[in-house]
Amino acid sequence: MDTNMYPSSSLLGQHKDEALGALPVDELIEKADGFAGVFPEHKYEIVKKLQERKHICGMTGDGVNDAPALKKADIGITVSDATNATRSASDIVLTEPGLSVIMFLPVEPFSRG
Repeated sequence: MDTNMYPSSSLLGQHKDEALGALPVDELIEKADGFAGVFPEHKYEIVKKLQERKHICGMTGDGVNDAPALKKADIGITVSDATNATRSASDIVLTEPGLSVIMFLPVEPFSRG
């Protein structure tokens, strides 16, 4: 993961940095490597905005607050000790503790459409 991390306030238009304020939220989401301090509604909106821009979107989560975004994502992944709501909303339930069983392979970016 790279270093383009932003606070959740940037999703709400409360930018501290003028350079961020000039970007539409959907572009900011697309350029970001991650967001800190997000609420469940932020997670859902991030997934939705990425899908609107024709990205295939995966989401990981383990708590009931993650369930809406996991359901919205093209691929929802949760861990073995997740809540029942989260397990039901996910496409994949990892049976080993933690996320270390996920292997990320470098691939060329692609869009659906």
